Amino acid sequence: METLFKPWVPYLVTAVEACGALVIILEVLRTTGLYLYGFFRREKLNVPQLRLALGQSMVMGLEFQVAADILKTALSPKWSDLALLGALVAIRTVLNYLLERELAHIADQCQI
Repeated sequence: METLFKPWVPYLVTAVEACGALVIILEVLRTTGLYLYGFFRREKLNVPQLRLALGQSMVMGLEFQVAADILKTALSPKWSDLALLGALVAIRTVLNYLLERELAHIADQCQI
């Protein structure tokens, strides 16, 4: 079974990384477009709502990147690769936690 999937894992890693980047890029474009639209029409902008949507996409993009790192390590589970994976997952988990806290704060602002 392993020999059947091993040749496909690098392509899967690339696809998962691309999905993570695409989620973030599309939301950046959407947020920028909505901001500029409101700015040039001189409408009151709901910046907390824009930040909330962008932050949620960043969290989702980070989740995709962690998944890709795990898949990469599954290809060559050496101790150095496992240590690197642990460090990457730890850093991304801290980033994710901080983003989630910030998003909770922004969500409270949106409900005011």
